[in-house]
Amino acid sequence: MVIKSIKKISKKHYIQCGLAMLLTGLVLYFTSALWSSKAVIVFFNAEAKKDINYQVFYTEAKGQGMNEKQSVRKNIKSGSQKVEILLPISKLIKLRLDIGSNPGDVVISDLQVKGSKNVKLNYNEFNKNQIDKYEIRGNKLYITSGQGDPYISYKQELNLPAGMQIDWCRLIIISVLAFLLMYKFVQYLSRFKIEKQHSRIDIVMLAVFFALLFLPMSHISDAEKSEQENRMLAKKPQLTIDGGGYNNYGVQFDAWYNDHFFGRDAMMDLYRIITFNLDKYYSSSQASMYRDGWLLDNGELYSKISENELHKIRDGIVAYKLFCESNNIKCYIEIVPRKLEFMKEYQFKNIIEKDKAQIVEEYVSKYADFKIIYPLNELKQANKSDLVYFKTDHHWTDFGAFIGYQELMKAIKEDYPSLHILYENDFNISYSKKVRAEVNHSYGHGQTCKLLNLGENDCLENTDYKYYTNKRENELKISTDKFRNKDFYASYAQNEQKVMIIGNSFAENIAYFFASSFKNVLKRRCNNQSGNDLKLSRWKDEIIKSKIDILIIVIQSDFSSELQNLIN
Repeated sequence: MVIKSIKKISKKHYIQCGLAMLLTGLVLYFTSALWSSKAVIVFFNAEAKKDINYQVFYTEAKGQGMNEKQSVRKNIKSGSQKVEILLPISKLIKLRLDIGSNPGDVVISDLQVKGSKNVKLNYNEFNKNQIDKYEIRGNKLYITSGQGDPYISYKQELNLPAGMQIDWCRLIIISVLAFLLMYKFVQYLSRFKIEKQHSRIDIVMLAVFFALLFLPMSHISDAEKSEQENRMLAKKPQLTIDGGGYNNYGVQFDAWYNDHFFGRDAMMDLYRIITFNLDKYYSSSQASMYRDGWLLDNGELYSKISENELHKIRDGIVAYKLFCESNNIKCYIEIVPRKLEFMKEYQFKNIIEKDKAQIVEEYVSKYADFKIIYPLNELKQANKSDLVYFKTDHHWTDFGAFIGYQELMKAIKEDYPSLHILYENDFNISYSKKVRAEVNHSYGHGQTCKLLNLGENDCLENTDYKYYTNKRENELKISTDKFRNKDFYASYAQNEQKVMIIGNSFAENIAYFFASSFKNVLKRRCNNQSGNDLKLSRWKDEIIKSKIDILIIVIQSDFSSELQNLIN
C-alpha cells in the first residue's frame, strides 16, 4: 500500500515537473529579448608593449559617415590579449579600427567579424591613417605608429547582418527562476480546487492573470528613439566575459526595460487620453498644456545661468568682436525671448522670473561693451495685434521673426546709415491654420506637442497665423544643401552688403527677411545640442573666405548658455 502511494506521488511529481518545464519553455520564448540580442562582434588577438584603448567605429546604413556616437571602446592591457568588441547593431556596413593614441608597435592577428556568419578581414583591404609602418606577415598584421590618431578603415562594405548573441548567465538565471515559479504554480493549481474549494473558472482566471504578468516581456521593442516623447530610449546594458558592465547594471536594465516593454506606447496613449480629457491642465516631465491649447516647454520655467557661464559668454563675445573688427566685419547677436514671456497671464509655480537672455544681455552690455539685440518689449507690443509665437510649438511665428528682423536692421542701420529696411507693405501677407507643416519659408511647428506625448490631432488649433512672402519671390534665388545651409541671391535688393547668419531653427524664417533685403545672404545652421557649434574656430575660415560685411548670430533664450562656447 505504501509502495503504491509512493509510486502515485512520484508519477504526480513527474507530471508536475513536465508541465513546469513546458511552461518554462513558453516563458523563455516570450522573454527571449531579455537573454538574447542581435549584435556583431569584432574579435582579434593583440600584442602590444603598452595599454591600448581600442575603438571600433561602424555604420549601419549606406552613405553614413563615421561618428563618435556609433563606436565602441575597449581598453586592453599590455602583452598578448584576446580582444572581443560587441557592436549592438542589426547590420554592419562599414568598419574602422582605431588603435589608441601613440600606440607604438602593435601586432594584430586573426582579425574577424562575427554576425550571421564569420568574416575574416583581408589586411590588404584597409585604408591607413597616421600609420608609420604597416606590414603583413601571414596571418599577422604589424603596425607601428607614434601619432595621435592612428586607425585602419576597411575599404569594402561588409553588409553583414547581426547574429544571435546569448547571455548565458542571464539565460540560466531566468530558466531556473522560471522553472521554480512554474513548478510552484502547477503545484498550487493542482491543489487549488480541492483545498480552496474553487471552480475551474477560478483556476482559468488565475492562470490568465499569471500569463498576463509575462505579456510585457513577449515582445521587446528594438526602437532607438521615441517619437512620442522626442527622445532617445535607453540602450540595453551588456554583461561581458571580462566582467565589465556590472556597475549600476540593475538600474541600467530597469531603464532599458521600462523604455522597451511590449505595449508601452499603447499604455502611454491610454494614460494621455484619460488625463487629457479629464484635466484642463496637462503635463509631462518635459512640457505642459494650458487652457486655450497653449503648450510650453518646461525647460523655460526653471532654466538658470551661472556666474561662470556669464564670464565665458563675455570672453567669447569679446573674441568674436575682436576677430570681426580685425577683418572689417560688423558683428551682431540677437537672442529671442522665451515663449513664457508672452504667457504671463497663466499662473506658473516656482519659475525663474528673469529670462536667461535678459541676464546675458545686461551682463554683456556692462562688461563686454557689446550690445545684444533682445527684442522683448517690441515683441510684447506686437503680440497685442498678432501672435508672435505658435501655440503648440516653441518657435516664433513669421510675424515674430519679422519683428526680430526689424530690430536687427535698426541696429545695423546705426553702422550703415543708408541701409534700406523692409516693411510689411513690401510683402504679400496670408493667413494659415496649418499645424506641423512648413508653410512657404517658415519653420514647421508642433515640436512641443511631441514633448507632451500628444498626437497630431491633439495639437490641432483653430488659429490664424500670419505668413510673409516677398512680392518679388520669383526673382529670389536660393541654393541649399542637406544640412539646411542656404545661400540667397536677390538681385533686386537695395542693400549691397554681404551678410552671413549663423543660427539654429529660430534663424530659419528671419533669414528669409534678410534674403529679401540684401543681394547676397549666407545662412548657416548650428545645432542646439552641440556645445561646439557656435565656436569661432569652426566658422572663421569660412567667414574670411566668404568676404562678408555683416555677421549675425541668432539663437533663442533657452540656448543662450551656448554662447559660452564661442571660443572653446
